[in-house]
Amino acid sequence: MNLYLLLIIFIPLCGSFFTLCTKNDRSYNTNNVYNVSIWTLSVNTSVILYVFSLFDIEKQGIQIIEKYSWLKYPPIDLLLGADIFSMLLILSVNLSFLIAEIFMDKKIERSKTLIASELLFVSFINGYFVAADIISFYIFFASVSAPLIILISSYANISKKNILVRFSLYNIIGAMLLLVSIIIIYLHKKNNIPLNTAGNVNIGGGLEYFIWFSIFLAFISRLPIWPFHYWISAINSSIKNPLVFLISNLIPLMGLYGFIRFWPNSVPQTISMYVPIFEVICVVTMLFISLISLINKDMKYKLFAYTTVYYLLYLIGIFMPTNVLRQNIGYSLFSYIVIITILSFLISHVDNQKKKMDMYSSAGILCYFPRTSKCLSLFILASIGLPITPLFWNNFIIISEIFNYNLILGVFVMLPIVIVGVSLLEELYKQKDKAYATSSSITGSDLSNTNFIICITCLIGLLFSFFKPLWFVF
Repeated sequence: MNLYLLLIIFIPLCGSFFTLCTKNDRSYNTNNVYNVSIWTLSVNTSVILYVFSLFDIEKQGIQIIEKYSWLKYPPIDLLLGADIFSMLLILSVNLSFLIAEIFMDKKIERSKTLIASELLFVSFINGYFVAADIISFYIFFASVSAPLIILISSYANISKKNILVRFSLYNIIGAMLLLVSIIIIYLHKKNNIPLNTAGNVNIGGGLEYFIWFSIFLAFISRLPIWPFHYWISAINSSIKNPLVFLISNLIPLMGLYGFIRFWPNSVPQTISMYVPIFEVICVVTMLFISLISLINKDMKYKLFAYTTVYYLLYLIGIFMPTNVLRQNIGYSLFSYIVIITILSFLISHVDNQKKKMDMYSSAGILCYFPRTSKCLSLFILASIGLPITPLFWNNFIIISEIFNYNLILGVFVMLPIVIVGVSLLEELYKQKDKAYATSSSITGSDLSNTNFIICITCLIGLLFSFFKPLWFVF
């Protein structure tokens, strides 16, 4: 039996363990931690690329399945399975963290807590994407919260501690609701069933409503949906470390993926009739956050608004009564995750230089840094739909399908997308405005040659992805 999927989970887990075992001597610790993380992510990405080469792109559904016996009494066998969609997400996440490790400023302390938690997060989210039964799906869903809460409590500068408490409780309650639902389904079937058959469980009555609405709320706990978006936005705006900021922006991907695996094709008809109400809530959230981004001067909040709007766009696409969009959403997410990774570090670099230059705002700061200016401009253009990126083409298909499904919904979805695009371009224009540049205050440093090459390489990769999304393996 092949062990490729288990290996994809196990390699980052081992990396996290070896990170914790590095020497405590400060003169050695930073390099040791950095080397372990780079090698771990490089090896894991290589394995993922090899697994990708085993797929037939003409086939739909899960193509690799691994089964492991866990308990005999009660009988529980764990299933790991992967299709092209889940492997696209795994590859994009692992590539993003590899890019982030190379991109990270060497002056930022690479502590054991930071890197070990990062690799633990990668291990758990890889497991979440390949979990093919209800129990393993829950195990990884709940486990991802542990490194996230550790990182946020260690590296977020949160002025109000009750925000962190509410955020943690919000995630824990979501995990508990999913646990109760999974236990009920397991007891009803007396077996650990595959994810794709969960909707075939005929329970009936009020218990069926309880199960599916609990699953629904569990996935909502990972998404910045109104009226609970404030806790997530407050957390994100307080994070200064770009690596932790990236991790917090990937958490909504879990909620999105949960809906893809459970909803709406698996959910019973009695529950799916409420989907239009949720679509309205998604649109309200998109409009609300996009409008706030116009008046908010913090570039990180603007990026948070952008990521939220696009996550909800893909979520609405998932709720369309067709399976055709799933592959397009996967291709979009691959580019989208790489783009927000680079933007997270570019924005962090600008913020650090602003502090060094003792500037009240970032207005005119890009006039001093030509490499940073070029990269930030190109990636913001790519994020809002530069026509040569796969993000543009696949988002165009998704939005077209929404318009075809409901014209009014399409208009209200398109509006916040335009607003967050204008918000990012507005901030980019201010940062490039020469009227605010004062040459006498130049004390910062431009993007390094290595990081500049990484940015250009990623753009070239996105360009190739436009012509053939899976060019890197086929």
